[in-house]
Amino acid sequence: MILALLTFTAILFSPSPAPPEAAGPGTPDGGQPQPAAANISCILGGALERLQSGHPLTITPGPMPGTAGSPAIPDENETSENITVPVPDYDDDELVRLVEENSVSLMLLSVQNTYALYAWDEKMAKESAETLRAFAMSLLKDSAALDVSGDRETLKTSFTLALESYQTAGEALQGNTPLNRTIVDTALEGNRRGSNHLCEAFGYLQSPVLEAPEEIVATTLSLPRLYAESASGEELALLQRYIYEDRSRANEISLILESARSTGLFHFVDGSGKVVLAEPGRMFLLVKVKVTNLAHKSESRVYTVRTPAPRDFTLRYRGTSYSPIALAPGTSLGEPYAAATLGRYEAKAGYIVFDVPEALTPDECSIQVSLGDGSPVWALGKTL
Repeated sequence: MILALLTFTAILFSPSPAPPEAAGPGTPDGGQPQPAAANISCILGGALERLQSGHPLTITPGPMPGTAGSPAIPDENETSENITVPVPDYDDDELVRLVEENSVSLMLLSVQNTYALYAWDEKMAKESAETLRAFAMSLLKDSAALDVSGDRETLKTSFTLALESYQTAGEALQGNTPLNRTIVDTALEGNRRGSNHLCEAFGYLQSPVLEAPEEIVATTLSLPRLYAESASGEELALLQRYIYEDRSRANEISLILESARSTGLFHFVDGSGKVVLAEPGRMFLLVKVKVTNLAHKSESRVYTVRTPAPRDFTLRYRGTSYSPIALAPGTSLGEPYAAATLGRYEAKAGYIVFDVPEALTPDECSIQVSLGDGSPVWALGKTL
């Protein structure tokens, strides 16, 4: 029965011979098996012999003829998935915005500070330096938090160097140390380096910075008045007398600022040979003061007067105030001025010494004296 079934199957799938007249030049030879039939014949080949010899019929799958080494054809429903490589989210635009919106402010603050340093305006120099330092430190913090691409590393580096230089300039002027040549040179160098690096940063921007904030545009670079005015609006000249009454209104007192001169050193005359030098960029300004008890003018029995103390004298220069320094007796500067009690017609004279910038000029200085009821002002650049 099995043999009959196999024989029938082989006959069923065997190729039918084509008539000779039906075969054309493009038609396969009728004697050659078609692919499907050849495959079936391959599978059933030798089955009859195996059955007759008593061997079991075992069909082992194998490659079809003509298919060995052929590439696998993907299913038509399979699609090739494109894998997208994630791109880092850089802060390039934020860095550009930071530079564009703050560079003009930085540059103008630096110009203001440099101007004050060249003018040796201590008050303006310190105030502008503090503003510049705080602004630079704030921008450094913002810039450090930005993650930029390689194309913007040069911009970030130049901007960072500019901010660090401006911070150095501002820190040089911190504290209560009076201006001296070392401090001024350090601050000026910091401003110079900061401006150079900021110009480098400008070169990496695609568009120039054209606008400045209103609060920066409104910044004034003008110097303050050369000297303060007295209550009456009139400044006295050197050797010009100012007469006032003592507190009891019983006596008249004469106050004169006779002269002003400067020196870089003085020495003690006690034989020790000790020399006192002014710091670099500083000098000593000596002002000679003379106070006289002029006369008794009332029924009061008070005939003595008390002269002003050195702390009552204030030197003003370009908006900065200076107080006298303590001066020991027995120096090459002469007799130091000190408060004293004077009888009728007695006088007291001596020098008041100020530690001031070396660039200070008397024409821009004034000294104001606090006398209780009045505060006369002498312009050191005016003479009779």
